[in-house]
Amino acid sequence: MMKRHPAKALLCGAAGALLLGSAPVRAATGVAPPAMYPATTWQGQSQAVVRVLDRLDAHLELLTIPVGGSATYHSLSVSVEACVSRPQTLAADAGALLHLKDSSDPQRPPFDSWMLAQEPSVATYGSPLYDVRVVSCAGTPTAPQAGPLPVVKAPVLASAEVPVEEGGDAPASQPGSASGGSVPLAPDSHNPIPLAPPSGAAPSLAPAAPAQPSGQPLPPPEADPGLE
Repeated sequence: MMKRHPAKALLCGAAGALLLGSAPVRAATGVAPPAMYPATTWQGQSQAVVRVLDRLDAHLELLTIPVGGSATYHSLSVSVEACVSRPQTLAADAGALLHLKDSSDPQRPPFDSWMLAQEPSVATYGSPLYDVRVVSCAGTPTAPQAGPLPVVKAPVLASAEVPVEEGGDAPASQPGSASGGSVPLAPDSHNPIPLAPPSGAAPSLAPAAPAQPSGQPLPPPEADPGLE
């Protein structure tokens, strides 16, 4: 069991307080927020990565399809018309505009819609045989272009002085009195503070000092009749 040494703890606390108190106080400065793209910004890319699951044998197949092209997996045809992804500074996500057609199921209409990588439940391909998901976008950047990051300027503070309650320095000049003059920090030695009110003033609430005894002896106390 470890023993505690309160004397050492007090010394460490005092040393820490001295170090903190001796640190210089700097004026507050404005800090610019990080540059970020707007939440609606997308960057186009030239390829789409699509994952196809065959429900019969649980086989997964990753297809890298160029934008404007198509690929086949067994009886499923996958065409990509566009692929966009989130640029840097935004949460990663990708979306592809797909055209899906299963030749073994002619009764099912083709699928033509956007699929999102992070929100796959927004648009799904309702085939009992194949499950199709968008994984990401790849290739070279194409339209639409995200463009450069917006320029962010640091805010300009109205006053660079740090308040006293936050660790700043107190003002050099002392505040004045109600009449406009300076307030002394100590009474003037030439004009001492009176200990008793002047004549004509209100009586003091302090009890009077006891009278000094004279040279004559005090008379003996009278006997208490109840004790006789």
